[in-house]
Amino acid sequence: MMSIILEEQNVYAGQFSALLQGLPGYGVSWLDHLRKRGMEDFLALGFPTTKLENWKYTNVTPIRRITFQPSSECPYGFIPETLRVQAESYNSPRLVFVNGRFDQRLSAVGALDERPDGYRPLQFLRLSQALRDPQRAIGVEKHLGRYTTTSETAFAAWNTAFFTDGAYIEIPRGLAFERPIHLVFVSVGTGEPWACYPRNLIVAGEGSQVTFVESFLSLNGPVYLTNMVTEIVAEAGAVIEYYKVERESHQGFHTAAINAHLERDASLTSHSISLGGALVRNDLNVALDGEGSHCTLNGLFAVDGQRLVDNHTRIDHLRPHASSRELYKGVLAGKAEGVFNGAIAVRENAQKTDAVQYSKNLLLSKHAQINTKPQLEIRNNDVRCFHGATIGQIDPEAIFYLKSRGIDEGEAKRILVRGFAGEIIDAIRIPTLRDELEHLLSEWLREALKA
Repeated sequence: MMSIILEEQNVYAGQFSALLQGLPGYGVSWLDHLRKRGMEDFLALGFPTTKLENWKYTNVTPIRRITFQPSSECPYGFIPETLRVQAESYNSPRLVFVNGRFDQRLSAVGALDERPDGYRPLQFLRLSQALRDPQRAIGVEKHLGRYTTTSETAFAAWNTAFFTDGAYIEIPRGLAFERPIHLVFVSVGTGEPWACYPRNLIVAGEGSQVTFVESFLSLNGPVYLTNMVTEIVAEAGAVIEYYKVERESHQGFHTAAINAHLERDASLTSHSISLGGALVRNDLNVALDGEGSHCTLNGLFAVDGQRLVDNHTRIDHLRPHASSRELYKGVLAGKAEGVFNGAIAVRENAQKTDAVQYSKNLLLSKHAQINTKPQLEIRNNDVRCFHGATIGQIDPEAIFYLKSRGIDEGEAKRILVRGFAGEIIDAIRIPTLRDELEHLLSEWLREALKA
């Protein structure tokens, strides 16, 4: 077994050697060192196994047994019309990446507000562009890789070595940018299994405000892997609203590491929606590293067939008077599997911490299963923390009541599931995105309840 694993790792070591000189930022010493360290950590760690506590319920053998090739540039004409329409439907500033590579035709960078002299109030460009600009590269160097640990997370290490492009957003001090910014990642089939490695860096300056959305789109087709990393920095008093909408194909694998660092009085609200993918793993880590900082983590995952979605979150209270709220909801049908592992850590000097965490799950079939583990790690006595988890099925009495009012059983179930998911969907503050998710959930339910 060990020789097989080493052979698999050597394949990617060979790919890295062949690709390194063509990767963005090659020749910049600090970035070359970051990439090489990421590759070394990936080779040392190998793919995680179910023997590791954090991967106990998520078997990545389907990923490990496939040799993924680096993605190649996809011609505009090869992109299905359905995906082009979806990518262009976001009427706001957007960067679109197809198979991890920037697509200028689908992007709308010019939608940013500009002054008559052409000055843009915030930096919104590709990460590869920022690395080529000596002035902007200073800001990238200050933050890129600082909040993502490659020595403990194999997929994040793999991304750090191989990332090709992504978004770099920097909001200057005191700017409140009102329109949502969209980052769209489209995956289209190229025949053999391939992988892409998006990397995003968002830096909100002191007292600034911004909303951004990451959308992952695909149609059913060949097998592929999206292995992404996003780093978020909120300086003192900054307010960030972050949406992640995962809609990979049923043949696609998706791994994500989102790492956020909040300073004094900063605020992050995260909305994580997972509706696709054969195997999906979301790691969301928030460090409340400033007094008075706050985060809200909302999540919804809907899984059917034999798919698996795993959400791991960690909120680290490092300073006094910080607060956090977390609510994740799962809806599972068929033989699907769900995992929620949420940790709230309170450090020794983080007195007056106020933290609440809930995991709520609804099983639509007797074969679906959920493994949920909310947990508290408290090292200070002067705190207010509690958590809870629920797992249940649709209440037959509620079904009977709705049927007695002339509603058929299928529609009754859809109404009840929508009511269950509504707490997450109704919290979405972008009307077009909220309406889109309402429609997607309705379509998912129609198919899931047929099975």
